[in-house]
Amino acid sequence: MNDDQSARAAADLYARALTDADFKAQLVADAASVLRAGGLDVPEGVEVKVVENSSSTIYFVLPDPETLTDELLASASGGSTVGTAGTNGTLGTICGTFGSLGTAGTAGSAAV
Repeated sequence: MNDDQSARAAADLYARALTDADFKAQLVADAASVLRAGGLDVPEGVEVKVVENSSSTIYFVLPDPETLTDELLASASGGSTVGTAGTNGTLGTICGTFGSLGTAGTAGSAAV
């Protein structure tokens, strides 16, 4: 699966989690398995945690410093979406973007 296909699969899973409470519960309970079943590459041994923003808690997810390249840093400083689904071909680098604080943002969500 290429990066575009991974991004599309992540977006589809994200949208489904927002509209299907049973799927969301499965995703929270066993994210790696659900994401693999949805077509994403989640390497064995990688733990995936699903968190949800609330009106009083916003998650700001930082990328793994070992996978942070000069190119990603440059694009981040330019306002680009860094760490989107499909980066490096794995789910392990989904970082999301930090949205407008005035609207409680989308930090930690799969930005695609």
